[in-house]
Amino acid sequence: MNENILKKFIRIADLHTQVACYLYGVSLFDQPRVKQICCIAMVPQWGNDEQVHLPSALPEHDYLNHLESLGWMHTQPNEQPQLSPQDIVAHAWMLSNNKQWDKEKCIVLTCSFSTASWLLTGYKLTPSGYEWGKRNRYAVKQQTMGQRDMLAYLPTYYEKVKMLLTDSFPGFYMIPDNGPWNYNFMDGKHTVHYMEYGVKLGTLLEFHHEDHQPAYFPDLSDLEEGNTAKGDGDREDTC
Repeated sequence: MNENILKKFIRIADLHTQVACYLYGVSLFDQPRVKQICCIAMVPQWGNDEQVHLPSALPEHDYLNHLESLGWMHTQPNEQPQLSPQDIVAHAWMLSNNKQWDKEKCIVLTCSFSTASWLLTGYKLTPSGYEWGKRNRYAVKQQTMGQRDMLAYLPTYYEKVKMLLTDSFPGFYMIPDNGPWNYNFMDGKHTVHYMEYGVKLGTLLEFHHEDHQPAYFPDLSDLEEGNTAKGDGDREDTC
């Protein structure tokens, strides 16, 4: 994985709210089983400390047509000893709903935060894990975190994959073309099933950027127009 795009993803994230992205890349010419993750696609989303909500539609762009879909990545506030049940459910749902996703190539990467450090771990679902994830999608959503461990969850539902960070090949970001990627401060404006969006080349804005919080940072141009609308006769002179 390109080290620079990963570092940027970590810098813009929030320590307590999960942030996610889609991964795209290419296969090595002489080693087709080795994948280079060179593109991170940020899509409109909102989350909490347990999960993140993404639109059901994948991003589309000419640049992505020439790359392989390699899965997705998300942050999490703490390191977990295993791939969580909700991650298995989410990954199985993405695999079953996106025909361009190959079960052998598409993985889920978790980026766990701890004091002054982070840990990147890659997972691939086994056939039994994929079936379990599809079968227990709604059961996991309706359970509390403590109860999820009781749904016949087994460590054989996933395999870890080897990861290597390098700056030996370039990487880039795709971001939403007509809006923000972070909807955590905009209640009700994000819909999973019906949200339409496009993507473009761009630079990621940090989680708490003012463009993600329109209710707290009103458009200053509107205020300026309101002030200049007053004529000279309305001006009050003070001493």
